[in-house]
Amino acid sequence: MFGLPMLTVTVLFGFPLFWIVYTLIFFIKSRNWIEDGEDNGGKN
Repeated sequence: MFGLPMLTVTVLFGFPLFWIVYTLIFFIKSRNWIEDGEDNGGKN
């Protein structure tokens, strides 16, 4: 792609893609953390 070696393409596009997926999973798993904390007396 764009005349770059495959390793460079993997690093340039793979790491940001991984970070976006990681962030989305984090937001999905932690979106109700206030309600979860109050239900257990502030303890998880």
